[in-house]
Amino acid sequence: MTTEPLPVPSDAELYEQIAARVPSADVERARAALSAHGIQLTSPLPARRQLVVHRLYCEGTKTGTDDNDGAFTSDMTLGPGPWAIASTLNNVGKSSLLWALSYALRGDGFEAFKRPETVSWFSYVRADIEVAGVAASVRLTFDKPDRPSCRLLSADTLEHLTALDGSQEAGPGVRVAATAEPDGVKELIDRFMLDRLGLRPLPLWAAEAGAPKDADGNRDSAEQVHGWASYFYAIALNSGNSSVLLGPMSYNQLPVKLMQLFLDVPYASELTQVNTARKKDTQESNRVQRRAREDAQAREQQTEPLRKALRAAEEKVTALEAGQPDLTGLLSEVDAAAHRLAHDQVALQEGEESHALARKARLKDERAVRRAQQSNAARVLLGALEPESCPRCDHEIDDARRTAEESDHRCSVCASPLPEASDDPEARAALLSRLEDRVKASRTAEDTARQAVETTTAACNDSRAAYDLANARLTAARSGIWYTRLESARQDVYQLRGALAVATGNGMGLPEVVGDYVTATTSPSDTEDNSDDGDAILAAAAEVLSKVVADHSNALFADLNREIVSIAHDLGVANLTSVDLNLAGHLNARKTGAKHPFKAFSPTDRLRMRIAAIVGMIKVGRKRGIMSHPGLLLIDAPTAEELSHDNARQCIKTLYDTAANDHGIQIVITSIDDAVWEFFPEDRTVTGPDKRQLF
Repeated sequence: MTTEPLPVPSDAELYEQIAARVPSADVERARAALSAHGIQLTSPLPARRQLVVHRLYCEGTKTGTDDNDGAFTSDMTLGPGPWAIASTLNNVGKSSLLWALSYALRGDGFEAFKRPETVSWFSYVRADIEVAGVAASVRLTFDKPDRPSCRLLSADTLEHLTALDGSQEAGPGVRVAATAEPDGVKELIDRFMLDRLGLRPLPLWAAEAGAPKDADGNRDSAEQVHGWASYFYAIALNSGNSSVLLGPMSYNQLPVKLMQLFLDVPYASELTQVNTARKKDTQESNRVQRRAREDAQAREQQTEPLRKALRAAEEKVTALEAGQPDLTGLLSEVDAAAHRLAHDQVALQEGEESHALARKARLKDERAVRRAQQSNAARVLLGALEPESCPRCDHEIDDARRTAEESDHRCSVCASPLPEASDDPEARAALLSRLEDRVKASRTAEDTARQAVETTTAACNDSRAAYDLANARLTAARSGIWYTRLESARQDVYQLRGALAVATGNGMGLPEVVGDYVTATTSPSDTEDNSDDGDAILAAAAEVLSKVVADHSNALFADLNREIVSIAHDLGVANLTSVDLNLAGHLNARKTGAKHPFKAFSPTDRLRMRIAAIVGMIKVGRKRGIMSHPGLLLIDAPTAEELSHDNARQCIKTLYDTAANDHGIQIVITSIDDAVWEFFPEDRTVTGPDKRQLF
């Protein structure tokens, strides 16, 4: 029983549903947000994909064989329906021909068909094909093993191509459409097949190999784009040893995504694009955040010398501020020292004056003694007054008058002649005695005055030294050295803070204008609008499309499950009760009612389950009026490990009947099984002379 197809919503309906989930968005905004990620929702049309191989021509030279070395040519005419490349012997080139065909169809030889010892045999491969109704011929020239150049020919009709002999490339209605050197062959075939078959590259998100885990245990991921080479696994099936149901890997649900595309599940490709875009945005956001953290850590390490220098500068400022000189105390010290110095200077001056008077008195007394001893005039005046100046006019009595008094016997005061005096020895002796006593007294007074001067001079010198020291301290404090050092230290702090702010992009703690400048010049410009609802629209699109894809996938998988079981039985898979293919890509098979993981199947049954899945997809599509699968299957040795002759026979028959009864299917198998000769007519069998060597 086939379920009724579900209605497929139009693109307008989907945009409305997406916009309804995002309050800030309308339909046009939703459309623009998806378009910005290269996603266009368009109502799907029935797919019609077809790939038919009409001719395979190979040239080369066999080497290293036991008895069949030499140049060879193989020319196979094919077409829709069942085909068998058969022989009664192993190791005669069956898989190698399939590998050569896969190289032309895929742009790279299919690994499951590759026989390393035969790769170097091929020098030229030609495959005439029809891709979605377009006639083309892929020509590969192998100057080096497994490294061909390519020429892609197109023609007005398929007959124009097939009419060309061997490696001939020129003919009526035939033209060279494109060429590629070895490095570009795969890209050329990929682009040609995807374009002609209406397939899009399939982007998936996968963790990068060897990428470190972040704090949450997640690895950096990257977009992996699967093109025609991955789609080709639905044409050239994995070997029996592979545990993957379909495709090169099971990661990221690739098998089920391939099946959805070949079942023409509506909007399956768009859903993959949306999910990839979301993961890409999340990945980039995570990378930006991680780079920010790493940059912050790197800046922290790089700026540590700045931070250390800033701490040292701040400590220096603190120390200088704590050691600020006390000018009040210094001024008091200078004032006290000045007072002491002034006092000592006055005392010294008084002492010097007293000493001068004492000396003068001593000199006067000594002169009086001399005069008394030397002249009569002195004796006349002995004991009389000896004024220093005139008692009336205060005119100083100078040395000239005193000399005149002694020599001319005239009074030094009034200049009158002195009277003659009689010489009285006793009086003279008494006079001299008194005069000498006066000299002694004046000398003692002078010595005392001199000692006082010396004492006050020493005291004055000490006071002056103390004053000079206090004054020097005050002058040093007032000279600006401390202020200069403090200002220099503060300037160092400001400069280091500024440098650190620029290095870290943090202007906090700086003057407002400086902080604003640092923020403006060091903060990355935020080109994204924080109010942007693009992420919300992508999330809403994922929800809407997921439901559409899930509903249609489940409905199609229900039909496909039944087809897989039926076809697998026909292919000889024993005791298969059911399969329940889910959206995670799990087959969920049961044998005799018990769970039976896909990897638990034997290699032969794995290959048959793949065949059943591909043929089932083709049949489900045909029942719904679509040709979503290209209709070509390349199967290498489907019964190679089958021990039961009946099972092998049943498998060969089913493959033949499947392609023979549906003209939209072309199946090419290789086999040495006897059943091939039973079910495949001679004109559907490619073999060599005596059914042995193929070339």
